Parts: sequence; structure tokens; C-alpha cells
Amino acid sequence: MATNKSPWSVMGWIFGVLIIIALLGITFLVVFMEEIAEEGWVLPNVAKSNFPFLSAWQKSSGNEFTGDATALLFGMACVPVAIDLISRSVIRYTPVSEKLKGFIRSANNNQRKYLMPMHTYLSILALGFGFLHLNLSSCIANPFPEWGLILSGVLVGSGLLFKWKAIPVKFRKPLYKFHTSLVVTGILLVILLVGHTIMSFD
Repeated sequence: MATNKSPWSVMGWIFGVLIIIALLGITFLVVFMEEIAEEGWVLPNVAKSNFPFLSAWQKSSGNEFTGDATALLFGMACVPVAIDLISRSVIRYTPVSEKLKGFIRSANNNQRKYLMPMHTYLSILALGFGFLHLNLSSCIANPFPEWGLILSGVLVGSGLLFKWKAIPVKFRKPLYKFHTSLVVTGILLVILLVGHTIMSFD
């Protein structure tokens, strides 16, 4: 069956997957180096000169309360979106009756009307807690928390620009696609996973 995917869409997916693989590779490298240090093995001078940030990582610390609050708020903000995605997938791809599809569609429309505003306001609140979390934490030589916060801010900002119709019409569709891209969301989650995995080795 023919597909209408553009070359840019395919390249976006490939680029996103490569970034995720690279970030996971960094995580495994940090875990490997930590295991070497725990075993008492001495790294060669070449390795030490190439990885001077390992000692700096060990001095890092995080503020647990603000981190948990940020994660909880972002998680709650994503609930209406997840319900919407699941509902539309069930309607489109599962062999359920038309009556059940109508019920799911109606329920999803109601939750979009009443719960989707929570996605906006909780995201803003979560981003604020994210900035507070970063300010109260020490992430020496670990750029991933900053990258994750920047990308989170870009996603929240793009969503607000789309919602408030603050940009010209011709840019709204690409902005919406960026904001709702599963590739971008996946990259954000991996960045946060890598950053906090590194932070756990203190």
C-alpha cells in the first residue's frame, strides 16, 4: 500500500532515532565507567584526560521534591493527551462496533473540552517547577538537565503559540506538528532519562 510520507518526515524519524541511540549510548558509557570505578580499576591516563567530567558528575546533587513535583505535573498534563491518542487509535484501528465507537468519540470530545485545558496550565506550572528544580540542583558537567528543560520550554512555548494563535496562519500547522511530534517527545524523554541516570551516580 502506498504511503504519503514525505522525505522530510522520514528523515525526521531517522534523525530522532539516531539521537535517541546516541543518548542511550552515553548512558551506557557512564554506567560502564561507574562500574569500572566501583571495581577499583584504574583508568588509563588517556581515558582520564578524555573523561575529566566523571569526577565532576560525582559532585552533582539534585533537589528531590521539586524534581518529583515537576515529573508529577508534566505527567498529569499529559493524561488528557494520552486519552485523546488512545481514543482516536481505538476508533481508527480496532474492529469495535459503531455504537461503541460513537460512545468513545463522545467521551473523548467531552474530555477534550473539560480536561484538555489542564494540559496547558499544568504544563506551564510544571515548567516553572522545572526551572526551580534546576536552580536548586547542582548538575556540574552534566548538560542533559539543561537540554531537557530547554526542549520542555520549547514544547510548552510552541503549544501556547498555537493555542493563542500568536503566529501567522502559514506557520501554525508546522508548529502544531512539532508540538505533537512523538519523535520530539521521545527525544525529550531520553534526554531526561540520560541526565537523571547520570545524576544517580554520585
